[in-house]
Amino acid sequence: MIEYSFTGPGSESGQLWSRSFMEPLAPGALTQFSASLLAEIAARTWYLYYDRLGFSPTPRTRLVRIIEGRPYTNLTVSARLDAENAGIEPPAFAVDGRERVLIAWQKPGFLGGLKLGRGAKKVDETLAALQNELPEITAQARKWYDKVLGLRWSQAEVLQIMEEIERYGAAALLPYFAARHNLEGAWRRLLSLLDKQPPQETMALLAAALGGNEGAIESDMAQRIRQLGRIAAAQPEVAGWLSAGAFDDWTNTVPAGDFADAAQTFFSLYGHRALAEGDVCNPRWSEQPGIVFDAIRAAAENPSTAIAVGAGSIDALLGAADGKARKEVARLVEQIRTLIDMQSRAIHAYAYILAATRRWALAAGHEAMADHRITEIDNVFFYELEEMKQMMTGEWNVSDRSAIHETASERQEHYAQWQQAVPAGFIWGERPMQATRRGVPAAAGHASGPV
Repeated sequence: MIEYSFTGPGSESGQLWSRSFMEPLAPGALTQFSASLLAEIAARTWYLYYDRLGFSPTPRTRLVRIIEGRPYTNLTVSARLDAENAGIEPPAFAVDGRERVLIAWQKPGFLGGLKLGRGAKKVDETLAALQNELPEITAQARKWYDKVLGLRWSQAEVLQIMEEIERYGAAALLPYFAARHNLEGAWRRLLSLLDKQPPQETMALLAAALGGNEGAIESDMAQRIRQLGRIAAAQPEVAGWLSAGAFDDWTNTVPAGDFADAAQTFFSLYGHRALAEGDVCNPRWSEQPGIVFDAIRAAAENPSTAIAVGAGSIDALLGAADGKARKEVARLVEQIRTLIDMQSRAIHAYAYILAATRRWALAAGHEAMADHRITEIDNVFFYELEEMKQMMTGEWNVSDRSAIHETASERQEHYAQWQQAVPAGFIWGERPMQATRRGVPAAAGHASGPV
């Protein structure tokens, strides 16, 4: 069992909120626009997931709360539905030396177990189905993104896309939610089976067992950057072009040849991605290609020898596990490998929605600048999604211009403060809580370098 400690005052009664659930999308503080966008879409996605399972979720359940710009996900509501409908044992937490259960739960009897077994089977079937559907979900997200890119942004188009954001976003985020929810559950269960080992030894064994996940999208991006770096290092003309640093019109200025072709391929695949892409205030790589070319230049100037990491060896991990638990440990490791890969591909799909929504936000911002409700285009990201909608419909109009300006100014100050804050890992009720040992997976292994 993972050990935790309360790190501040506050009531402990209420639901448990976790920061790790959305951390692959939002590793740091989000601007108000991005935070409200994620909270709205995540709530819809949660409902879609449990409705698809047939678990009768309550509409408009609050799934995400924003604290100092960080999204915290409600673990309690999901644990209750999982336990009541699929017999999935809710997690327990050792907090300051005392075990605390997330919800009250009793292991079902024989007949209850049969019924709940059908629910558990539905969870597995839905995960498998979403994995199979991911290519089509990605294609639909890409199609919407391409449509948004082609708009001239008439007022009618701004209003049309405004009404589509949450619908397309929830559909694209669904595979991520399913993967992350089951990944965290599998990870907690695996750690509980290995809790007799020292934490550092456990993490080393897990890293070796999980391997490098070379099929993940992030691995492909890194490999392509390294390959582009190798090409650049071998071609002085390309190296000189990279050193010049003029990338705004790169498609017309890059030296023709292998490098140009490989760069075009990279941007066609990943131009909609970004650093810390969950915050739509951050430019996508297609908008600011210098981010990518700087990484390529660093790879060319500082070539590293890539260490091949295989699928991982589970033998040492099984040797550290209790004999009765080894079969389950092996199953969980394989499940975690699969879910990490699914999570990676799901983020890639959802990134199309984020990139398209950024385009809409900038278009809406330009419209609001016409009557000086917004004075600088980047201020658009300091308003919540619903507030921007109100500006576009005229509900929040020029008659309230001073309040609109004050809102942006105040929130910029808040955002700057949030970026310096040290966030809690969990909030139980209103009381912050941290794990005393770390290790929630986003991807296996450790890497360093220019990429």
